[in-house]
Amino acid sequence: MTRSSSPVVDVLRTRHTGYLLLTSLLGRLPGAMAALAIVQLVRSTSGDFAFAGLITAVYVVAGAIGQPLLGRLVDRFGQVAVLTVSGILSFLAFTGMALAVDPLPGLAVALAAAAGVFTPPLEPALRALWPRLVAPGPQLKAAFSLDAGAQEIIFIIGPLLTVVGIAVFGPVGNLLFAGALGLVGALAFIVNPVPRAASASVQRRAGAAAHPGVRSPILIPAVARVAVFTFGIGVPVGALTIVATASEAARASDGLAGWILAVNAVGALVGATVVGIRPLGSTPARLLTECGVLLALGYLPLAATALPMWAYVIAAGLSGLMLPPTLGQVFERISQLSPAAALTEANGWVVSAMTLGIGAGTLVAGAVVGGAGTSTVAWIVLGASAVTVLLSLIALPSRTGRDSP
Repeated sequence: MTRSSSPVVDVLRTRHTGYLLLTSLLGRLPGAMAALAIVQLVRSTSGDFAFAGLITAVYVVAGAIGQPLLGRLVDRFGQVAVLTVSGILSFLAFTGMALAVDPLPGLAVALAAAAGVFTPPLEPALRALWPRLVAPGPQLKAAFSLDAGAQEIIFIIGPLLTVVGIAVFGPVGNLLFAGALGLVGALAFIVNPVPRAASASVQRRAGAAAHPGVRSPILIPAVARVAVFTFGIGVPVGALTIVATASEAARASDGLAGWILAVNAVGALVGATVVGIRPLGSTPARLLTECGVLLALGYLPLAATALPMWAYVIAAGLSGLMLPPTLGQVFERISQLSPAAALTEANGWVVSAMTLGIGAGTLVAGAVVGGAGTSTVAWIVLGASAVTVLLSLIALPSRTGRDSP
């Protein structure tokens, strides 16, 4: 492979990487579309916001439960079989949910759970493939940072696609559209030779062992600590949605929340680009806590609610800078700690931990603002950042050295 001055360029030049990244992102789009799509569908039928919140929460929590479970199945049966079946089942559940929301709301909630549980585990599947695709060291670091940064694009494109989908297909058709994108992305991903070769390898390994089961990687203390750390970095990310909305209300500035969230995502893309060009020099074992603390510090300027509007938006961009570098360290550390035969499940656990952290941040921040008003924004930011710092300490290397791969 030709070396270049930029590891991220080397990654993108490597055969299969661009295709797998793009198809994986396509298949992950429902995760960025579903929440808004479900809320808009319920609004167009019953208009019950409480029910909209319930069914959306069920979908999100079910997805967090499903990713490690499906990841474990991938590690046992291969990516091709699991991604195909889960993609089809998730699409069928999306279809049923869209059609049942109005006449059979109870069934719609159950189907929302099914759509979440069977969400194809493309995110952990791709991260399990990176060590196969690129060389260890700077290129692997760049691959993980590129993956984390590309994830931000989903959360920019997803809401826009939802708006377009509703305009073109209507609220019901839009939810079918979101589910179809997930299915198409999953099927496009598995036709590539790399996932197929990985599946063949899993089948050979299973055939060579009488009992191919591997204990869950979450039972490994070091993996569990990384998952707790990842939950911690998700808390301020989730709180930001409420912070942005409350800031918009406090300033009586329509559209400010959208700008805050969009600029935050741009900041994350910048962070991913910088680290992709110049990967961090130390090991993930040493960098996890430092990155987590820096991420928390990056959110602190948002506590200065008296900042001029333009300065506050810039602060939102700065708060996003450290997210992809931090997630990059998480993914690389998991690849070091987890047994190869359980790597997809291990990645599924950290994906779920991040999802639950985001959900917890949003839930608590929303409750605080709902109970005490928009004047609590500063305290929300400080509290979320404190949680991240405290849980970052759990990722400190073990003094016994047992965490080292």
